[in-house]
Amino acid sequence: MFMVLNWLKDNLFGQTALFLGLIVAIGMMLQKKKLGEVLQGFITATLGYYIFNTGASSIGGLAMVMGNLLRPTLGVEAGVNPFSSQTFIAMGYAVEYIAPRITICFIVAWLIHLLLVKFIKPLKVVYLTMHNILSFVATFYIFFYTIMGYRGILLDLCAGFFTVLYITFTPMLVYKDCMKVTNNAFALGHFNQIGAWITSKLAPFCGDPEKDNAETMQLPGWLRSISDGGLSVAVSLPIAYIFVWAVVMIVGNESALQLLRENAGSTNSFLYMVLTALQLAAAIYILLYGLRMFLGALLPAFQGISERFIPDAVPGIDTVAFYAVSPNAVVITMLSYMVGAIITTIICIILKTPVLVIFQLASAFSESSAIGAIANSKGGWKACIMAGLVVGILATIAAGFFAAGLGILDQGIAQANFDSCGYPALIFYLFRMFK
Repeated sequence: MFMVLNWLKDNLFGQTALFLGLIVAIGMMLQKKKLGEVLQGFITATLGYYIFNTGASSIGGLAMVMGNLLRPTLGVEAGVNPFSSQTFIAMGYAVEYIAPRITICFIVAWLIHLLLVKFIKPLKVVYLTMHNILSFVATFYIFFYTIMGYRGILLDLCAGFFTVLYITFTPMLVYKDCMKVTNNAFALGHFNQIGAWITSKLAPFCGDPEKDNAETMQLPGWLRSISDGGLSVAVSLPIAYIFVWAVVMIVGNESALQLLRENAGSTNSFLYMVLTALQLAAAIYILLYGLRMFLGALLPAFQGISERFIPDAVPGIDTVAFYAVSPNAVVITMLSYMVGAIITTIICIILKTPVLVIFQLASAFSESSAIGAIANSKGGWKACIMAGLVVGILATIAAGFFAAGLGILDQGIAQANFDSCGYPALIFYLFRMFK
C-alpha cells in the first residue's frame, strides 16, 4: 500500500506540472472534447507550468542577491530563509520515522479536502497548489514529532488535521473578493489567504476603489510610458537593488564588499546590481507567459470537473496568478511591502531580537500579487500601500515567531509568507502551552 502511495506522490501528486496537465485532460474529456484537443490541452498546461516554474526559479536566485549582501553588511550570521517550503519538505523526509508518514498524510489530506468541498455546500475552492500542502504536512510533522514528541496515529492526526483545516477553510476567507477581481475565474489557494483577508477588511477605509484605481491612475510624466505591469517592475526593481548597493557601499563591510565584487566579476558593481534587477524583471515576464499558458488551459477544463463532480467549485491557485489581474496594484503593494519588511528588519537589529528576519524581494512579489489585487478593488492605490506595509510587517514578525516556535533558532529558518508563518506559529504556541 505504501509503495503505491509513494509512487503516486513521486510521479503524480509531487509533479505539479503533470498533475495540472492531467486535471486539464480529465476536464476536457468530461466535456467530450476530441482526442487532439485533449492532448493539446494537456501539453499546453504542462508546458505552461514548466515555463512558469522556470521564471519562478530564476526569481528566487536573483532575489536572494539582496539578502546575501545585507547579511554581512548588517553583521548577522543567520536570517530567515524565504524559500524554505522545499527546506521543510526535505527536513521532514530526512527523518526516518516520519518520512513514509508524510507521503500518506499528504495524499489523504488532499482527498479529504476534496470530499469536504464536495459535501459541505458553503465550501467552493479546490486547493491546487500541491507543494504548499506537502510543505504544511512536513512542517507539522516536524513540530509534533520533534517538539511535542508525538508518535503513531496521534502524530498523523495532528499533522493531517491542521493541514486540511487550512487548505479547506482559509480560501473561503477571500473567496468573494477573488471572484470579483478575477471575474469568477479562480480563487486564491496559496500561503496568504489570511493576510489577504486582513487587508481586505482595512482596504475600504483607505480610499475610493473607482477614483483611486491603481490600474487607471494617471502616472506623471515619463512614467506614463511604462504604466503596464511588466515595465513597471522593470523600473521598480532597479530602484530596490540600487538601494541595497548604496547600503553595502556606505557601511563598507569587507565581507559584503568582497561578495559584491565576486558576484559582479569584471562588471562594475553598480551596473551589476542594475542588470541583476533587469534579469529579475525578465524572469517575471517568463513567469507571466507560462502562467497565461497553463491558466488558459486549466480554467476552462476545470469547469468540466466542477460541473460533473463538485458543482460550483473553483480552482484555488498560486498567488502570482493575480499579477495578471492588477499589475500596477501588485507593483505598488510590492514596494510598500518591502518598506514594511525593511523597517521591521531594522527594528530587529536595533532591539537585537533572537531571530533576525531579513526581508526578501521574492516574498514581497509573491505576497503582493493577490493582496494587491484585492486591496485595489476595495480601496484603490492607497489601500495597496496600506496592504503592503501591514503584510510586510506582519509577515516578518510572524517569521520570527515561527522560527522560535519550531525550535530552529540556530538555523534561523522560516517561510516568508504571512500565513505559512503565522498559522503554524499559532498552532505551535498553543500546543507548547500544554506540553
